[in-house]
Amino acid sequence: MPHKYGSAMELRHLRYFRAIGREEHFGRAALALRVAQPALTRQIRDLEAELGVELFERLPRGVRLSSAGRAFLEEVEDILKQVDRAVDRARGMGSGHLGTIRVGLSEIIAAYDYISYGLFHFRENEPSVVLDLRSMGSLHQVAAIKEGTLDVGLVYDAHIDDRDRDVLERAPIGTGETLLAVHQSHAFAQRDSVTMAEIAGESVLGPARATAPGYYDRLMAACIRTGNAPHFTQECTTHSILFSLVAVGMGVGIVTTAGTRAPNPNIRLIPISDLDLQFHVMLVWRARDRSVALRRFVDMMMQQAQTR
Repeated sequence: MPHKYGSAMELRHLRYFRAIGREEHFGRAALALRVAQPALTRQIRDLEAELGVELFERLPRGVRLSSAGRAFLEEVEDILKQVDRAVDRARGMGSGHLGTIRVGLSEIIAAYDYISYGLFHFRENEPSVVLDLRSMGSLHQVAAIKEGTLDVGLVYDAHIDDRDRDVLERAPIGTGETLLAVHQSHAFAQRDSVTMAEIAGESVLGPARATAPGYYDRLMAACIRTGNAPHFTQECTTHSILFSLVAVGMGVGIVTTAGTRAPNPNIRLIPISDLDLQFHVMLVWRARDRSVALRRFVDMMMQQAQTR
């Protein structure tokens, strides 16, 4: 029946054995380990007693690995390499320089330059942290963060319920302007701005309340304050659908985006002079999440947004 070792073996025994096995000399191994030679000799004898085999052949000058010792050394090398990898991984995770961050992006916010630059800058500075980018609507992001299937989201503040204040942390990193998207052939395309009264006579495309109720309600409240709330001839579930319809001349569309650069060369984005409406772009994550990598990501995205 094979000998079964007890519980006395420790990592230090394996490290001591490896050093002697490589040097095949107790004195040189003791110097390398900075351990007194008598103590080292005693530890190896304890290890051999624990295993029930002789790991070394004692010679007049030094030692030589026995056949059992050579086999044991091969396994010990693998074990200690795995231990070192585990230590490095734990330290990397603890320092925030290793891991995976699941990041939610809505299509319109993903197009903001400072978001793209921030993501690029983080990956350049933290190459061992994987950014798992997931395209999803803002409401789905908030739900996924609360459920724990997403670590951080980039959403407009209108999609965050104040009742989640104790559940979600948030940090503003920019704003989105509400503009009018028109086809380049439209009469408004050459204008510096338009008014809500002028828009009222057009076929107006807008967001669908079913997919973005907070955003929709704030937009409509701002329109009502101007005295010229539009009736949407078509509600669009995404900005890409709205832009596609504007691009074929189906109507003009009210959108929120950064700057006046349209995603389609056939579209112009025009300021609405009497619609004073901004939405804050927010980083959102779970309040109880203590991930150092996530904290680094939030800090770097905020810094990058401030420089743009």
